[in-house]
Amino acid sequence: DLAAQKTDTGRVSILYDLSYSYHKSKPDSALILAQQAYKLAKKSKFLKGESWALNGLANAFHSLHNYPRAIEYFIEELKIHEKRGKPKNMANTYISMALVYSSEEEYSKALAYAFKAEDIAKKNRFADLILYSKLNIGDIYEKSNQLSPAMLYTHSAYELSLLQKNDLITGTSLNNLGNIYFKRKDYANALNYYKKSVPILENVSDLNTLAECNLGLARVYKAQGKQDSAIYFAKNVYDLAIKNEFFARAVDAGTFLSKLYKEDNKIDSAFAYQELTVNLSDSTDSKERAKEVQSITIAEEFRQKEIEEAKIKEAEDRKQKLQLLAIGIFIPILFFVSIFLSRRKVPKRVIEFSGVVSLLMLFEYLTLFIHPFVAEKSHHSPIIEIIVFVIIASLLTPTHHRVEHWLINKLTKFREQHLLNRQALVKKDVDDTPGSEIEND
Repeated sequence: DLAAQKTDTGRVSILYDLSYSYHKSKPDSALILAQQAYKLAKKSKFLKGESWALNGLANAFHSLHNYPRAIEYFIEELKIHEKRGKPKNMANTYISMALVYSSEEEYSKALAYAFKAEDIAKKNRFADLILYSKLNIGDIYEKSNQLSPAMLYTHSAYELSLLQKNDLITGTSLNNLGNIYFKRKDYANALNYYKKSVPILENVSDLNTLAECNLGLARVYKAQGKQDSAIYFAKNVYDLAIKNEFFARAVDAGTFLSKLYKEDNKIDSAFAYQELTVNLSDSTDSKERAKEVQSITIAEEFRQKEIEEAKIKEAEDRKQKLQLLAIGIFIPILFFVSIFLSRRKVPKRVIEFSGVVSLLMLFEYLTLFIHPFVAEKSHHSPIIEIIVFVIIASLLTPTHHRVEHWLINKLTKFREQHLLNRQALVKKDVDDTPGSEIEND
């Protein structure tokens, strides 16, 4: 529960989880939640949380079909993973970017990022990511009609899924193999793989892929001249898609049924499904256009907020730099004041105090100056920062004591020398007066 969370990190985690759960069904809500998570993570300097939020923003923009914006946020997420040295997270982000480019039908770019994910997974022996990358590479090859490498990678994913006992990937890879064999017009093998896929997909409740698989079965039966079986499976797809709001699948199934009925001269049924499909397609197109407008609007709002936040941050940075500059100017002034006081008739303790203060300020200024660098390199880890500053303190403290001792001695000598000079000057003035000369005579 968000309200019950007392820590910023906990709130960021919940906001991201909510954003992820909404990114397909309510991408606009997902965007708002991810933005809130990002602001909170940024404010609390929670770098891991920033990467979560950026992932949420990217997924939401992907669902809104704003692919350039999705890629932009995935790249920002990737930078954080690189900074934190998290290869598994990097590989996951590469897979996500591959899926975005695949949605754009930019298959060469999609493959490039999928191969990057596979390379990282292999080097680090991430078994689950090797599986996912192979499945996605096979799927991208199939969509781009490069069927030989598609077969190689998809079959490899299927075998790995059996070894890892990952039923979700097993069902998906069997369906994808059915798609590949169907494109090859090897209908017997396509039918075999589709049939194997159905019970597994039902068991893991992957209804979207199940709809795709059943439509594949319908197409195979149509190719084999089994019209009744084709109609049966296509109707199953249509009903399943409508029930679960897989509108793109419903349009595909409706179009398929309309053509089937037309070929059988069942004009009424053909017209009925054609009308349903047209209405559904128009509704889907309207929703897609609304999504695009919504995406542009939200993107512009984000841009304006980012500009505003950048201005605020720039003003804060400028203020901080001016303060550091003022401190940097004040320290030598204080040091010269100490020297000036050493040449005046003031108590020794005042001179020592001003010298010590100037030195303390110098060393604290150095610590303050290097703190941002240490914080960045340690990724804001309190433990690492403490260790680094303890080491720095162990080096600076003896130096501080030696410099302090040297400075006080110098200032004291300046003061004593100045007093001696003044005494000598006074004595000389006395000796040079006329009254003194008479007295000496």
